[in-house]
Amino acid sequence: MSAPNVILVEDDRALRESLMDCFEPSGLQAVAAGTAMQFYRLLASQPCDIVVLDIGLPDEDGLSVLRFLREERPEIGVIILTARSTAADRISGRQGGADLYLVKPVEFAELEAGIRNLARRLGTPIPPEGGAPQAGNVWLFQQENFRLTAPNNISVALTTQEYRLFNAMAQAGETAIPRSDLLRALGYPETEAGDRSLNAALVRLRAKVSEATGLALPIQTVRGLGYVARNLLRK
Repeated sequence: MSAPNVILVEDDRALRESLMDCFEPSGLQAVAAGTAMQFYRLLASQPCDIVVLDIGLPDEDGLSVLRFLREERPEIGVIILTARSTAADRISGRQGGADLYLVKPVEFAELEAGIRNLARRLGTPIPPEGGAPQAGNVWLFQQENFRLTAPNNISVALTTQEYRLFNAMAQAGETAIPRSDLLRALGYPETEAGDRSLNAALVRLRAKVSEATGLALPIQTVRGLGYVARNLLRK
């Protein structure tokens, strides 16, 4: 298996830089973020297999980030790396869905072993450099006949609203599209009622695609930015 793609989320600059200095010779592919927002931007722009996550972030609690990952990106492994060492903290982290809970200070060798072991357990395929879709992972949005074809060649008929949503996502490519843009594309008002309508539409679409294809919808939420479609090609 190729080296996993890792995002390190750590607000302590000295520790972050020290760990990144260790990542480079280890052969692990790693990038770093100092805040939750920086992390969400990285997550939207490149492959990620494992997140090494500090809980005490300046702009959002790390456990909130963990909940987001478990809800929206359950395929990603999460290792918590924190100074919080009580039993209650460990329980909160594991109940929140962390795969591993490490307490600072930690030797890099232990962190590296945890990352490699978790990668083996997950068995996550590694995308090629640049994030280009692999042939077996492409979702095809067929504009002319209002259909979405999954990587397993199962095709799903789209309603007019679903077509509009995929058309907007396909135009954005792998760039996150703001929620307001999707509201306008679907004809929903930029109000609380419009937000509820969009949420309901996405829930229905996720269930519909999952039931028909057995695969997760390739549209992902990017906290604070909007939505992004992965491996979606328009025909």
